[in-house]
Amino acid sequence: MKAVLLSARDGSISVGEMPPPAVQWGMVLIRTTYSLISAGTERATLETGASSLVGKARQRPDQVRQVLNTARQLGVRETYRMVQDRLDRPMTLGYSCAGEVIAVGGGVDDITPGMRVAAGGAGYASHAEIVAVPRNLVVPVPDGVEDRWAAFATVGAIALQGIHQAEAVPGSRVAVIGLGLVGQLTLRLLRAYGYDTVGVDQDTAAVDTARAGGFVAYARATEDLPGTVARHWGGADAVLVTAATSSTDPVELAGSLARDRATVVVVGDVKVAPPRSSYYHKELSIRYSRSYGPGRYDPRFEEGGEEYPEGYAPWTERRNLAEVLRLVPQLDLEGLDPRVFAVEDAAEAYRVLNTERPRRRPALLLRYPGTAEVTEPPRHHDKAAEWSPPAGRARIAAIGAGNFATKMLFPHLHRDQGVTFSWVASARGLTAVQQSKRWGFRTVAESAEHGLASGDADCVMVLSRHDSHGRYAAEVLRSGAALYCEKPLGLTEQELEEVAAAWNSSGAPALAGFNRRFSPAVRDLRAALPEAAPLQVVHRVFAGRLPADHWYFDQRQGGRLLGEVCHFIDTAGFLVPARPVSVTATGVDSGDPVSAQSVTVQIRYADSSTASIVYGGTTPSGAPKELIEVACDGVAARIEDFASLTLWRRGKKTESVYRTAPKGHAEEMRALTRLLRGEEVEEADFRLALWSSLVACRAAAAVAGGGRCDVAPATPALAEALRCAPRAGEAEGPGGVVPEQAPLGRENTAGTARRFGV
Repeated sequence: MKAVLLSARDGSISVGEMPPPAVQWGMVLIRTTYSLISAGTERATLETGASSLVGKARQRPDQVRQVLNTARQLGVRETYRMVQDRLDRPMTLGYSCAGEVIAVGGGVDDITPGMRVAAGGAGYASHAEIVAVPRNLVVPVPDGVEDRWAAFATVGAIALQGIHQAEAVPGSRVAVIGLGLVGQLTLRLLRAYGYDTVGVDQDTAAVDTARAGGFVAYARATEDLPGTVARHWGGADAVLVTAATSSTDPVELAGSLARDRATVVVVGDVKVAPPRSSYYHKELSIRYSRSYGPGRYDPRFEEGGEEYPEGYAPWTERRNLAEVLRLVPQLDLEGLDPRVFAVEDAAEAYRVLNTERPRRRPALLLRYPGTAEVTEPPRHHDKAAEWSPPAGRARIAAIGAGNFATKMLFPHLHRDQGVTFSWVASARGLTAVQQSKRWGFRTVAESAEHGLASGDADCVMVLSRHDSHGRYAAEVLRSGAALYCEKPLGLTEQELEEVAAAWNSSGAPALAGFNRRFSPAVRDLRAALPEAAPLQVVHRVFAGRLPADHWYFDQRQGGRLLGEVCHFIDTAGFLVPARPVSVTATGVDSGDPVSAQSVTVQIRYADSSTASIVYGGTTPSGAPKELIEVACDGVAARIEDFASLTLWRRGKKTESVYRTAPKGHAEEMRALTRLLRGEEVEEADFRLALWSSLVACRAAAAVAGGGRCDVAPATPALAEALRCAPRAGEAEGPGGVVPEQAPLGRENTAGTARRFGV
């Protein structure tokens, strides 16, 4: 499909081909017919892209601070490489479109295929032939409203939210400062509701457009503008500032136009420095209007599909979108005389946007042919023969190619002469296109399912969002390919059951992304420990606080315990030479395992070993991140941030220092390629990964229930994979259930036998 792309490096516009986005839970897949170019927002984005690095830094000081923090953590060279990679990534533009629904994901019950809809949201409702948009940012288009006018709904919702914030009552006089697209739509919405209005802009062409639509409007340069407006209808009961400028003039003017105790609403991106002379003496109120309305920037509402109680938030962004569409017949959008470009001519549309300001029209539309299709992936059959190592270079494919993969995994594989990259797929397609060019993937798959059906991979890496790991891992193994799955392996025991069932029947190598066990410090520590003595393990992590809207805290993504703490559960399990028996866990700041930032986990093993994991999710930046301490008969040890290992044995102290403090990512990728060659790698114990994942799931249950859980598997395939008898029910009281011993299977038999004594 075609999509409009912006180069972050030089601000140039191109129309590129990319795979259509995948339809996921809570999402609506839309074939676009029209999308609206938001002149103010998108012109500013283009100007930032076209500026020099110094100019970009001046415009985004927040990102400069992030770069400096990264440089302190990773070094200048690595940070420079990351910045260059970011500049090479194209960006999508646009956030207001209309079209026809192709498909809907799970959880969407009020939007159906074939329905005409309007959609909003940056990163979702972009300028592309097919878009995937969360359900709460999609509304049906009423009969009689053309798609080209429905494409105005999102920008109209911005204007409508400003009106809501003004809380104007019937008969109020409302002034609008800034007559770009949002300002013009604001005037039209106010008129539809019956308000008396006046508009102001420094651009005489914008003033002329408003006057042509029947509105009273003045140029900013009008002599004694406040007096002129006052003579027209007195002071304004509310002033909406819809301008975009670094100047303080719009807010200063708003104070001059407002009556005593009026309300000033800031809708546009302006500098707010109200003069005391007007704002204090009139006792004016200043309010900000947040984009499309309540729900904006809340991932639980926008991505999770949660609703707000109507009594507390009657005008959510979705309701605002629907209201704009209801009012379209009264808005005279044809009076805006929008210029329409075919999507293929998007570069010309943006040239017009940038260069024809004196003659500019407030609205530019992109038109799409409406013929783009999403093809059904061919059915792939479960493997028909036992997996065998590839005869030549190992073909590695990837589902997902985000920052972690491109920074920590792909570089190591790219340097391996025994590896070639086959296909890559991503949820929205654009990431896959960019990373395919960067790393040399032969093809970009339309979807993960298309890639798996092609059979063109000896190993598939699952690097997507956490909620898809279990499903994709099972599909990879059922397809007959070897598996690398980044942690977590699954978020529920049912997902682990499906992965275990696929692994039991696959015969293909499998590796989970628990990289700590591959780090030199951890491997050296394990080699120094006795094989049979009970251990006391303490793993302390100063992880730092994540913002409340981080995607980890989406209910579907499982939270930090399942997504991060599983790492440290696995490290402890790698060190302890026995199976886990029970786990106790406490959310320090929350009893909800998804929202908890800090947790304490205690694990008991069959040989009386114990592990305590203290995960501090609210610690300040700058603190050392990880400390691992182990005590047992005759040995004490400490690993500090993987940079050093100190051992005390027989009264002697030894210290090993590890340059660059490796956490095991390079070693993990080398282990993956060795597995693909048919070699046995003790650290790549997939059975241990299943144990660690099961412990993490039970730890989450312990946080929610406030007690202790045993960790014996409750489902048959997982019990078979872990070589245990499935439990009959929840264990009560201390002790839990000790798994039964059973004959070993095909993988890592020496390592597992040494660890678990079977």
